[in-house]
Amino acid sequence: MFTTENTINEILTDEFVKAHLSFLFPDDFLAIVPDDMRDAPVKILAEKLKMPWGIPYLSQDLVDSANMIHEFMESDAYEFVQLWDISTDKDYFPVADGTKDSVCLLKYKDTFNAGKHMALVVPGGAYFNVAVGGEGTLTAQELAKAGYAVAILNYRVAPNRYPEPQKDLALAIKTMRYFGNEAGLKDDLLVIGYSAGGHLVASESCYPKEIDELLLEDLNKNHPMVYEKIKDFSVKADKVCLSYPVINCISDNHEDSFVNLTGRDESLRNKLSIDMNVTSEYPKTFVWACDDDDLVPPSNAKRMYEALLAAGVQAKLATYPTGGHGCATAEGTSAEGWLCEMLRFFE
Repeated sequence: MFTTENTINEILTDEFVKAHLSFLFPDDFLAIVPDDMRDAPVKILAEKLKMPWGIPYLSQDLVDSANMIHEFMESDAYEFVQLWDISTDKDYFPVADGTKDSVCLLKYKDTFNAGKHMALVVPGGAYFNVAVGGEGTLTAQELAKAGYAVAILNYRVAPNRYPEPQKDLALAIKTMRYFGNEAGLKDDLLVIGYSAGGHLVASESCYPKEIDELLLEDLNKNHPMVYEKIKDFSVKADKVCLSYPVINCISDNHEDSFVNLTGRDESLRNKLSIDMNVTSEYPKTFVWACDDDDLVPPSNAKRMYEALLAAGVQAKLATYPTGGHGCATAEGTSAEGWLCEMLRFFE
């Protein structure tokens, strides 16, 4: 087991961790650390360095990710499920290489018991990486405790462009419904998206018919076995939670997310400003943000809430004074109770 007393160089001497760490802890997070600090205890990094969005370096997350890499591989409680392939390779462990092969569900296998509700977690990362560690794993653990059958989605990001991530999410939703049907779960799916993952969930929920048609066309042409398996299941979430989401691409926008998703395709700004396009068909939604978020303006959450109300959709907005951006389950901040508040709203 690694601890914060270990150095980055010590952690990366483990060849398995070195090969797969990027799945949970993106390479660009490691790149923040200068060479002359890679032999310092990881705990020192939190005192000396900051993440791009202003919080102390994620030293504990780095250590937790390294340990979790081994846990995922060695424990029977987890299963990686390739979505664009029906692989039965038990040694499959995804590499964050941006291809369809990297698109998977991290399935908390022991939670898939008859009668449970389902939950799918969609981490953020500005459509540049996917924060499976932290936003993904912390949320999945809490949902498992709350009695949900839960999985985390790893989806394609830049240089893949719209609508490829949306197709990945649609395929994940169909696959979750397939699993639910097989295990006798309730046909009731909650999808939780964070930051740019919130935009991904919001956009797929806004254009389910269009995304489904694109997905099925791709599957029928290139992945016929997957097509036959999931073609009849719905791509639309029953309930949606948008956590400090990217919503508008024109005003108070997070420009990096838009650029990474579209490659600067200006023709998509209006379409991907989701608050401008919601209809009464949108799923019941809980949206929340922190007032001190200085990366994605919390006005995005408010815009979405007001648009949903105007469209006649059941929705709730929760705002919290502290928590910033990327706080996930928000332990130790005023937003710490958001997950319980969200579950009460839906249940």
